[in-house]
Amino acid sequence: MADGKMKALHYDGPFKVSVKEIDIPKIQHPDDAIIKVTTSCICGSDLHMYEGRTAAESGLVFGHENMGIITEVGPGVTLLKKGDRIVLPFNVADGRCQNCEEGKTAFCTGVNPGFAGVSSNDCMIGAAFRKEAGAAVEAPD
Repeated sequence: MADGKMKALHYDGPFKVSVKEIDIPKIQHPDDAIIKVTTSCICGSDLHMYEGRTAAESGLVFGHENMGIITEVGPGVTLLKKGDRIVLPFNVADGRCQNCEEGKTAFCTGVNPGFAGVSSNDCMIGAAFRKEAGAAVEAPD
């Protein structure tokens, strides 16, 4: 990740993907975290998007199931810190709504429904991504 750029897996339309250089993500909200990807998974919803069976438009970046190491946190993040290893569950959650605060992230009411198979923020099948810290689960050493 040099010169503020990184590589990420782009959806270019049904049955078309490419690896492109994009900007390294930055903190945009107080409760954001930047995570360096150590492991990415390809989910069934990623395959649905790849096969053109969703409303996803080209230009999106695949992925919503990852493990990684936090490299930066926003000023509102209190439960995680730089260097923590985290995992993101398969469901996309904002970490802020009442359901998320009660640990019911599968019933998140704040997820942006306009994105199929990806989070409402930066990519996850790339070198790093931005995510609401409340959606991450700290992984044991």
